[in-house]
Order: sequence, then structure tokens, then C-alpha cells
Amino acid sequence: MDNTSVSDITGKQKVFAILAYCGILWFLGLLNIIPSDVRESAYVKNHVNNGMILFILEMFLACIPFVGWACEVVIIVFAVMGIIAAATNKYFSIPVIGEKIKLYW
Repeated sequence: MDNTSVSDITGKQKVFAILAYCGILWFLGLLNIIPSDVRESAYVKNHVNNGMILFILEMFLACIPFVGWACEVVIIVFAVMGIIAAATNKYFSIPVIGEKIKLYW
């Protein structure tokens, strides 16, 4: 699913996919108050999964002085890559760990 483009993405799905990379806002993709076509979309689920992974890594690495803080730059780069992929209607997988870790199906 890495970098495959999808043509039938709605504006709402794109918004929630982009928000998934903005800190804790990945949680919005899990809420039951959003329309089911957005919540059940494989496209949104892919980006919410990546957002959760990046958020957990960010929280863990923030506790480690110097080395963890330096690694946060990589997390920011991955988040920007994910935002660009979400904005251009593409699936995205975090390099190295994205295909191995699935937190949200």
C-alpha cells in the first residue's frame, strides 16, 4: 500500500488523514461522531495508524535527553512526509517500521 494513489477520496477523508499527523489529533479519526464513510475508510485508517505510531514514538523519545530529542527531528520529517502523502491522496507507510506495526485496522 505504500505510495499508491487513490482517486475516490472525499474532502472529509483527506482532512482526517492530514489531521492524523498533527500530534494527538489522530484520535479524531477514531471517534464515533464522525461519518462512518470516513471512519471506515482504509485510507483514513492507514494515516491514523501512522499518526498513532509517530505520536507514541514522540512521547517515548521526548523523555530521553539529547539522543531522543535528536530522533524527534526524524519523527517530524516522517510526519511531514505523511501529510504530503495524505494531501495528494496516497497511502503512506512509515519507513522501516510502518508495515510491521499495525495499531488500528
